[in-house]
Amino acid sequence: MLLKLLAVANALALRAVGARRRRLRLGAATLAYSRLGPRRGEPWVLVHGLGSVGTSWAPVVRALRRDCRLVVPEMSALGGSRVRGDAFGIQDGARAVARLIEREFRGRPVTIAGLSLGGWMAVRLALARPELVARLVLIDAGGYREQDWAKIQHLVTVDDLAGVERLYRALFVNVPWSFDHGRRGFLKAYTSKSVRTILETTREEDTYDDSDLARVRVPAAVVWGESDGIFPLATARAMAAALPQGSLRVLAGCGHGVHWECPRALVEAIQEFRKETAGRAVDLAVAAAS
Repeated sequence: MLLKLLAVANALALRAVGARRRRLRLGAATLAYSRLGPRRGEPWVLVHGLGSVGTSWAPVVRALRRDCRLVVPEMSALGGSRVRGDAFGIQDGARAVARLIEREFRGRPVTIAGLSLGGWMAVRLALARPELVARLVLIDAGGYREQDWAKIQHLVTVDDLAGVERLYRALFVNVPWSFDHGRRGFLKAYTSKSVRTILETTREEDTYDDSDLARVRVPAAVVWGESDGIFPLATARAMAAALPQGSLRVLAGCGHGVHWECPRALVEAIQEFRKETAGRAVDLAVAAAS
C-alpha cells in the first residue's frame, strides 16, 4: 500500500509543476512517464536512479521547464510503470527510453540526463542508438566497469535500518531533513521488488569500459558529488577522460545524492553545460530534421 501511495504522490507532485501523465505500451510492459514544457522547446529526457521516482528531478524540472520540452520516465513500479519484476533492467530500460524518444520527439536527438542507475541506462542508450542522443548529462552515473562491485553491491543491498544508515553515509555528507525523517519509507523502497530485481539481474555485460565510452561522440557532462560514497570521484575522472567530448564538474560538499543534497549546485552545473554546448545540440537537431 505504501508503495502504491508513493506512485500516486509522485504523479501528483509532477502534475503540480505542470506535467501531464502519459503511458507507453511496450509489449507486455507499460512505461509511465510525465511530460511538460513548450512543445518545440529544447528536448530533454530525465532518467531517475535506483529506488527512486520522477520527482527526484524536481529541482531540475523547475529550472528547465520554461524553455525545454521535458520527458520524465518512471523506470519501475515505484513510479507507476508496469513491467515484469517491477523494474526495467539496464538494457530493457535503455530500449524503453529509446522508444519513448521516438514517440515523443519523432527521433529528434535529445539531451539525456541520468542519475546513478539512470546514467548507466543513458550510456547504454547512447551506445545502442547514437542517432537519438544530442548530449549526455551523467550524474554520479553507475555502470563503469573498473570499480569495486562487491563493495557497491553491499552498500545498495538494504535489509534493515542499519543498512539504511550505511547507505545514507554513502549518499550524503549532510542528510537532508526529508531523509532524516523518512528512514522507514526509504527502507520500504529499497526492500521492494523493484530494487531487488535490478540487484539480482544486473550482469557484468551490462557495464561499460573506456573503449565503450570512446564511441560516445556527443558532448557529455560528468557531474559528480565530491564525496560520493558509492561511485568514487576517481570513477568520474576516468569516465570524463574516456569520453571524447567529456567534461567533469565536481560538486563540493556533496555525496552521491547530489539532486537531494545539493540541488542548486546541480542545476548550475547543468545550465553551464547547456550554454557551453548549445550550438552542438542545435546542429544535431537540424541534421536529424533534414
